Amino acid sequence: MKMPVKRKNSSSNGNGSKHGNGNKGIVVKMKKQVEDDDFEKFLSELSTTTRHIGMERTERMVKEGRAREGQRKKHADLAKQRSTNELENALINRQKSMQLQQLLAELLTAQRPFGSKPMTDFHSETHTGNPNFDVAVGDMQGWRAQMEDAHLVNVKFLSGGADSKEGYFGVFDGHSGVQSANLCSQIFSSTVEKYATPAGNHHHTIDFEKAFLDVDRQLKGALGEGGSGCTAVTVYVSPEEITCAWVGDSRAVLCRNGGAFALSHDHKPDVAAEKERIEAAGGFVQDNRVNGQLAMSRAMGDFVYKGDTKREVAQQLVVPVPGVITTKRSAGDSYVAIACDGIFDVLSSEELIEFINDKKAKGLPNIDICKDVCNRCLAPSSPEGGPAVAEGTDNMTIMIVDLK
Repeated sequence: MKMPVKRKNSSSNGNGSKHGNGNKGIVVKMKKQVEDDDFEKFLSELSTTTRHIGMERTERMVKEGRAREGQRKKHADLAKQRSTNELENALINRQKSMQLQQLLAELLTAQRPFGSKPMTDFHSETHTGNPNFDVAVGDMQGWRAQMEDAHLVNVKFLSGGADSKEGYFGVFDGHSGVQSANLCSQIFSSTVEKYATPAGNHHHTIDFEKAFLDVDRQLKGALGEGGSGCTAVTVYVSPEEITCAWVGDSRAVLCRNGGAFALSHDHKPDVAAEKERIEAAGGFVQDNRVNGQLAMSRAMGDFVYKGDTKREVAQQLVVPVPGVITTKRSAGDSYVAIACDGIFDVLSSEELIEFINDKKAKGLPNIDICKDVCNRCLAPSSPEGGPAVAEGTDNMTIMIVDLK
């Protein structure tokens, strides 16, 4: 028996239906459309978010820039104010310094006026007991109101014996009073001995820089922050060498083979290295004087020029650091002449040696030669009273040390 054939429903949604395949395509299209719409929406939202982030970042950068500019301006204002304050303080300090220097100048003028006539009394001493040295020293007050020079003679240096072969000699030219010069003449020799080291038979090496700084500290302790000042030209003689250590413009000259051999050179403010130090310390050089006042760039005492606590001793306006020159002794060395600028303002080193040699050739003793030197350098009187010329109006000290 044949089974009846079951017909398929043409409206069926089966997979084999033509209409069924069409619906599936519509669904896919709709799904794609939804996906495209979501993507567009996503892009739109992403764009909006990006714009917001960009705007926020821009606003933040602007704020940060304004803050940095504010800080920069604040720092600039502070720096400008600090610079202004420092400039004002520097001007005030310089004004105070100049006022102090003016007072010092007035003090110098009051202390050292010229009289109507010079004081020509000649003071002298000789040291002839040591067979190795024959020393004569003389001084004259001249036109100054008071005598401010002092000197040092030690023919028993280091060994302490009467026939010591080592000697130490010095001249100290004071200013603003005689206190510094007098004290130097008393303490220099014993202080220098502390810095001497044996270096052979009757010979020592000496640390003169330490010795000079030590003396200056002693002066400050004795005289205080103010007080006077002085030059210091000292000469150490041994059988082997002659050494000069000095500050200021007093000089030592060796007569070698009949001519002048410089043992020192003047410490003047217009010397390049000296001027550089003075200006670096806030000072100036005018009329070849420190701050227009002091006629030398290195000195003992003068603590009004050494008060900068931020600077080392060797960096002050005026320093006690000595120049040092050493020369080996030779057979042609006959004597050393040591003198203050009251002598060298009138005679050059060469002229002084020539003058002394001429007197020695005539048989004059050294003490008479010293007196003749002072008389030669004394300024003549003017008809109206007072000195006729500027040169030769200072105190005068001259020492002659014959070397045997």
